[in-house]
Amino acid sequence: MTRYIKYPLSSFLGLRNLFRLGLLLFLFLGVLVLNPPTKVNLEKNNLPIFSEDATLGTDRLGRDNISLFIYGMVSTLMLVVPARALTILVSLLLSLLVLFLPKWTEALWSGISSVFLSVPSLLVALICIGMFPDFRFVVILSILLSDWALAFETISAKIRELQKSGYLVSSRTMGATNLLIFRLHYISALSNILKFLFISGLPAVVMTVALFSYLGVDVSMFSFGPGLGEQIAFSKDYFDKTPTSIFLPIIGILLLIYVLGTKEK
Repeated sequence: MTRYIKYPLSSFLGLRNLFRLGLLLFLFLGVLVLNPPTKVNLEKNNLPIFSEDATLGTDRLGRDNISLFIYGMVSTLMLVVPARALTILVSLLLSLLVLFLPKWTEALWSGISSVFLSVPSLLVALICIGMFPDFRFVVILSILLSDWALAFETISAKIRELQKSGYLVSSRTMGATNLLIFRLHYISALSNILKFLFISGLPAVVMTVALFSYLGVDVSMFSFGPGLGEQIAFSKDYFDKTPTSIFLPIIGILLLIYVLGTKEK
């Protein structure tokens, strides 16, 4: 007789994927139900948890902590994902430029990337913010300039590895065109490294965005209220009155790092 073994749903979907799905659903419903925390109501400031009008209390400006938590995470996601995607795209384009025009571009971009790798990424980002304080997308530009070099070197190393592979040499020997070689060998091999670079870099970008927000840089792409880091900086001197206003954004940062992180092997 065949026995059927029942496995929990999490064994098929993965615990982290279930958690991601639950968090996204929670944020989606929160945005539908709650208004962005952009209005000040000093009559309801520093409300404790389980208050009638605010389940998790309010901050010192009377803004609902749940709304701050949800919109802070949403604004972070809306910035982190496109910023990382743009970084990978620019790094890929530069790597392909070096691949197809090595005589003109290899020494140039390899030298520039070495300079960016030697300079702390946070310093590059802060210089960028200082030079373009009024630029709306300065945070995305800062993330791009601080992270592109590492992604560029990783992709370039993979391309150099492919150039020496036996499959590619055999294809050239058999008369395959450069376009065919690129389609058959480079695209499939680079797709995996690009996916890895994108996913593995998201948690670091979350921390960068939180740090910028903590330092007072406007990281919100839309009128969603303060970022998670800004919420911590704003309420840290009033911990005795509004501890929830500090704990929730910290939890939000940790949750984003967890759900955006790669799966453990």
